[in-house]
Amino acid sequence: MAELNNFIQQLRAIGKSNGHRYLVFISGPQAWGQGLLAACDIQAQSTLLLAANPILGLSPRLAKKCLGQEFATVLIDAYSAQAVDDWLAAAGTLHAGGVLLVLCPEFEAWPVYFQAHSDAASDNVDSFFLKRFLKKMYGAAGVYHIDHRQDIDAQLSSKLPVLKPSPWTPVLPSSEQDMTVDAIARVAMGRAKRPLVIRSDRGRGKTSSLGIAAARLLREGICKRIAICAATIHSVDAAFRQVQELLPSGEAFDSGFRFKDCEFIFVSPFELNFDGDWDLIFVDEAASISVSLLQEFLNHPRVVFATTVHGYEGSGRGFDIRFKDILNRERPQWRRIELREPLRWAADDPLEKCLDEAFLLSAEPSPADGTADFRIRVLNKEDLAQDAILAQVFGLLVQAHYQTSPRDLQYMLDSSSVIIVAECGQCIVGVCQLIPEGGLSAELTVAIITGQRRPKGHIVAQRLAHIKADSCYGQSRSYRVNRIAVVSESRRHGIGRGLLQVAEQFAKVNGAAYISSSFAATSDVIPFWLRNGFKALWLGSKRDASSGAYSLIVAKPLSEEMEFNFKTMQQELLQGLSLTTRHVHKSIAADVLVALSAAKSDYWPELRSDFIVARRYCDGELFFEQAAASLTRMCNSLNFEGHADAELAIYALILGEDWSRLSARYQLSGRLSVEKRLRNLFQEIIEYHMREEKL
Repeated sequence: MAELNNFIQQLRAIGKSNGHRYLVFISGPQAWGQGLLAACDIQAQSTLLLAANPILGLSPRLAKKCLGQEFATVLIDAYSAQAVDDWLAAAGTLHAGGVLLVLCPEFEAWPVYFQAHSDAASDNVDSFFLKRFLKKMYGAAGVYHIDHRQDIDAQLSSKLPVLKPSPWTPVLPSSEQDMTVDAIARVAMGRAKRPLVIRSDRGRGKTSSLGIAAARLLREGICKRIAICAATIHSVDAAFRQVQELLPSGEAFDSGFRFKDCEFIFVSPFELNFDGDWDLIFVDEAASISVSLLQEFLNHPRVVFATTVHGYEGSGRGFDIRFKDILNRERPQWRRIELREPLRWAADDPLEKCLDEAFLLSAEPSPADGTADFRIRVLNKEDLAQDAILAQVFGLLVQAHYQTSPRDLQYMLDSSSVIIVAECGQCIVGVCQLIPEGGLSAELTVAIITGQRRPKGHIVAQRLAHIKADSCYGQSRSYRVNRIAVVSESRRHGIGRGLLQVAEQFAKVNGAAYISSSFAATSDVIPFWLRNGFKALWLGSKRDASSGAYSLIVAKPLSEEMEFNFKTMQQELLQGLSLTTRHVHKSIAADVLVALSAAKSDYWPELRSDFIVARRYCDGELFFEQAAASLTRMCNSLNFEGHADAELAIYALILGEDWSRLSARYQLSGRLSVEKRLRNLFQEIIEYHMREEKL
């Protein structure tokens, strides 16, 4: 035990000098491992514990609430703490000289233990994910393994890392941080509508740079009120620490910091009032926020987005691909800056390298070598055991989905999911992940319907059974499309459609009654599903904390019974939206309602009289107030997709925005200008139906 403590202390000293961090596995019975660690000098105040229960007098903490903090030791009790995203979040808090201690079963037994305690249900006895992880750990630089079955002294002898001749010395703030702060100041002082995007990997001082810039702008009186948005206030602790350190005469309060008559305030991203008197807005970890919500921030003239490129928070690469097009279109003068040099450890840190490889943090899809000839196939476990294939599949999901994290890698390898890929030559250009659902017992399904049970998984099957009080949705076998992605340069070539067709065929062959998906309802995603024969069945009543959007369930029937059921459910959803937008879905985006309208009939006979009223309104015979009811019924009943100013009509008639707000939103001079656009829209709709001989 004394040898282990001495070894760890030497690791710390060498790591501090080299700018490195190290990983030590202690594998064996839980009580033995805790006894071994009890003899080590582990300081409570500088240690982060991930565990279900206290260990060595340490209290467990939530890793993601410690983001931005620094620790000398991270102790993971892998017997009880299995969330891999938390492992990475905790590792990111270690500074140079820090040691990551993992208390775990013997390596041969760990994959079976891990799988038995995982919620990634599978037919596999052991965890393929953990087997791959341990394979990457064997022989990796900076990784040490203490096995209870072997002599500890022998395992530790002659294994210390080499001490560099020159000690590593961090320079804070770094030159890259100085340039970033200057770039942020230009956003605040320069021309409006020129947003800045800050990109970095973890540990590069991104959040601290926001705090340094805020302190400078408040001290110099350039800004009076700055908002900083993120998923939680804990994730921006580093920014507030910088502000407090640089402005010691200021005062901290619950959600912010006050300096003289200036304020730096944390606000949840989907609760920010853009009409507030903000001089500048920071959006930290922008990759974890949906593109539709990020787009709303562009309404403010001065905004800074910061994102982690690779990490557990979400995919900054996906953010780049999807948000860049919007920035180019709406704010062509936007700028980007990158922080490459780590601050809390050296560039050659062994811990960062081995975790990056084990969790595929830098995975990216291979550049497509063509799209004309692609083939689609279902992968097997042997395919996913090949790192070249796995890296492409996971890299594509990272690129396409903003919330993809290493936990998804675990689920891909350990769950009963089905991976379908589209390939051009040796390049994977499309991925579809299917999750089996349903097949639940009659007893369990009844408990779900009555709200007594909510078992893990079966997201769509449970939801449909509950809302329709019909056990067929839970008892029937089905498949849910959990993720689908196509590389950006290969889109609009039918690859996504082809993936869904193969997924549908696979579901049919395996006896499924329907195939479904559940996702954040945004206007850029909904049309894809409707075009491919899926029906919109259910819209969530609460916005997702990360995306800021309502969840939408879509499904495609694979049996006659489900065909009738889904058609009825879609009609009920679309008709019900006219009653729920003011109360349940009052924060829904207008473009989402327009996208959903594509599922409506082109013409409903009962609207004939409303068309007459609309025509009279367009001709100036009726005031808006006299025609409002008919115009609203048309908005609720017709497909508005593809019509100019459809969103304006939704805001005016469905979401009930007043004339002044509408004028400001569309930069119009007032009510008369708004009504002119409305009349043009409804005239276009009337003429369309006349051409189609539907009136």
